[in-house]
Amino acid sequence: MQKVIFRFLSLLLSAVLFCTGAVTRAGNAGSAYTPDDRDGVLLNAAVVSDLHTNRLTTHGNNVKLLRLLCGISKSETPLDAVVMPGDLTETAQLLEYANLSALLRRYVRTAHYLPATGNHDIRGLMGVPEYEKNMRNYYTFCDALGIQTDKPYWSQDVGGYTFLILGSESEEKDSAYISPEQQRWLDDSLTAAEAAGKPVFLICHQPLAHTNNVDVSWPGAGTIGEQSDAVEAILQKHTEAGLSVVYISGHLHDEFSAYSFETPHENLYCLNLPSAQYNDGGKGVMLEVYADRVLIRARDFIAGEWLEQTYTVGLGE
Repeated sequence: MQKVIFRFLSLLLSAVLFCTGAVTRAGNAGSAYTPDDRDGVLLNAAVVSDLHTNRLTTHGNNVKLLRLLCGISKSETPLDAVVMPGDLTETAQLLEYANLSALLRRYVRTAHYLPATGNHDIRGLMGVPEYEKNMRNYYTFCDALGIQTDKPYWSQDVGGYTFLILGSESEEKDSAYISPEQQRWLDDSLTAAEAAGKPVFLICHQPLAHTNNVDVSWPGAGTIGEQSDAVEAILQKHTEAGLSVVYISGHLHDEFSAYSFETPHENLYCLNLPSAQYNDGGKGVMLEVYADRVLIRARDFIAGEWLEQTYTVGLGE
């Protein structure tokens, strides 16, 4: 029944946005863009984090989100995926997910939507212990996007490249709980990926400890938490074996800086994204995979401008 209600809400909210004129006002956001090498690109994905969708359809957050998605939609090369590393909603309410679903399905055409949970999606309303309810809302949202999962962690093959989604398995205020079972799943998934010889993209809302300036930006609460070292040890085991892993997080709401892209270990690359909602908003990256490299280009999707930050992960032959 919840799935039926969700689909009805999504259709209704899409109509409300159109009737209020928000769609017309957002239509000028962004501009046309292409990959760096449109003939050689093997995977083309937009990555935006910390969307913080509001339950009120015409709330300023949702209007900014609409403009963001309009900007993303102006890719002249088809998008293989839209990746969202958490804080999809403000308080994990079904109506917030319905708003986000309506916007995504109406404005961004892609074969794969890849949403991870963030601390706002896990904890919902502050002080209200409703983890199971909040996760049901997340799973309903995933189902509407064609994702079948009953866990906060799951994987998706996108054009032959592996995307692994991590998520907290208990209610935490700002950090995440990555259970031993999830850690084993991560280890096994990376082992399977090694055989393919392609880079892996790991999506988690919180950054690893001692990366991306988190010790200064948000000491004590800005990382995965108690399991961060265990997760990093699993990653290091596989990157030392030659697997390239790009770890993509949000959560800190920091703007792009010298700390946004770091390499704590050989073949482990940590990318932290600003909030696409707060501060100036509108910012994310285009993730482009080529035969010899992964190219990560920062973009202001609302303004329609490439930013100066460009990161490259070299790939062996």
